[in-house]
Amino acid sequence: MKEKNKQHELRLLPRYFNKIGIGIFLIIGLIVVLTVVDIFKINPDILLTITKSGILVGLLILAMTKIKTEDELTLRIRLKSLGFAFIFGVGYTIVEPFINLVFQNSFITKRSVSELLITMLLVYFVIFHSMLKKR
Repeated sequence: MKEKNKQHELRLLPRYFNKIGIGIFLIIGLIVVLTVVDIFKINPDILLTITKSGILVGLLILAMTKIKTEDELTLRIRLKSLGFAFIFGVGYTIVEPFINLVFQNSFITKRSVSELLITMLLVYFVIFHSMLKKR
């Protein structure tokens, strides 16, 4: 019976991946600072792509890493937060063109998919940690 329950368990990364995710943020920050100070010469478009991708990978690793006390309640909070972040992302995608139309007289949005995913992951972290504190 225990083996059947393990099939429905969410497989998360071990805790040491927290350090890897933070390390990715530090490396991306270092690259940006070195480029701004003119030690590195990188095309701004390439730097923007590297920065967005690095932030996205770092946030994803942090989101999929176990916390210190991982139990059924934590799993439920994690899934509720992911659901809320997904609904937020869909709502944001639907509402944003209309907001742009009202305030900028343009229905076309300039947000990229990576920016939407970063926003959704940030919403996930805010909801997840606020629900953990209330527990």
